[in-house]
Amino acid sequence: MQKMSLLKIVNKRSKFSLKIPHKILINNNYIGVMPESQVQIQMPEGTYSITIQSMIPFFSASRMVEVRSGQTAVLSFSDREKWWDILFVPDLLLWFADFFFTLPEPWGLVYKIFTNGYFILWLLYEFLIRKKYYTLEVAYFPEETGV
Repeated sequence: MQKMSLLKIVNKRSKFSLKIPHKILINNNYIGVMPESQVQIQMPEGTYSITIQSMIPFFSASRMVEVRSGQTAVLSFSDREKWWDILFVPDLLLWFADFFFTLPEPWGLVYKIFTNGYFILWLLYEFLIRKKYYTLEVAYFPEETGV
């Protein structure tokens, strides 16, 4: 009987991000949905292609992970949206304020050009990174022996 090893997958989301579930695929086979921040999978030794996919299939990332006997492989992931999220907050506040206040010209036009251009850049960025949407890191730790 082959000894099983442990693979942990950890979502390193920030405190402020939404708790959105992710799909897990191993060697392009759908395993299930990861509703929490961490999941543990018992599996035989080997090298596997692990894919983390958003619930929107357009966004994903894959990485080869070696599952070794006597070690716990930890695959941690996070999205690449941190800086875009920081930049979107002021823009979102200005967009909301635009319902109540009208900027004098030419500042109203400058704002519209800036915010629409910024949105187009963000959409282009999302399209370009769609297959590498997540940052994936692998670490190995000695297997814990339970008492």
